[in-house]
Amino acid sequence: MQRNDRNVIDKIIAVRPYLYAWQDELDEEQERIIGDWDASAVKTAERLIALDNRRIDLCNLKVLYAFIERELGAAFSAFTECMRVGSGGRLYDAAGNAIKRAGYDAERAGKEFGYLFKRLRKSKRDKTATVVSCGADAFTVVSA
Repeated sequence: MQRNDRNVIDKIIAVRPYLYAWQDELDEEQERIIGDWDASAVKTAERLIALDNRRIDLCNLKVLYAFIERELGAAFSAFTECMRVGSGGRLYDAAGNAIKRAGYDAERAGKEFGYLFKRLRKSKRDKTATVVSCGADAFTVVSA
């Protein structure tokens, strides 16, 4: 698996905790748009459509996350630990297959959700993580 594909999978997993907060932000923005009586109907409709498109992107990210989680099954928690230290090759392959089953590939997901991935915070803790046992061959990935 290519490094770029691994990075996209990492970001799909990392974005999960932020999705609900971002959804709340969209709801607040919708209230502001609707409450703006000075805007024309066309402008308001365009802004509401853009909000709906972002909501769809958040839902699609939730689906991709669920596909990965389901594909890895019991190995999912080990996978998230392996991600921090940069190992878990077979598990990344399984996660990539899950994304493909959802109708995406890593390149397409990176392009479509790149604007959301840019919102992720970089954590120093992730860069200085201690090495844990992440022998990917020790985990059995069960395909559903």
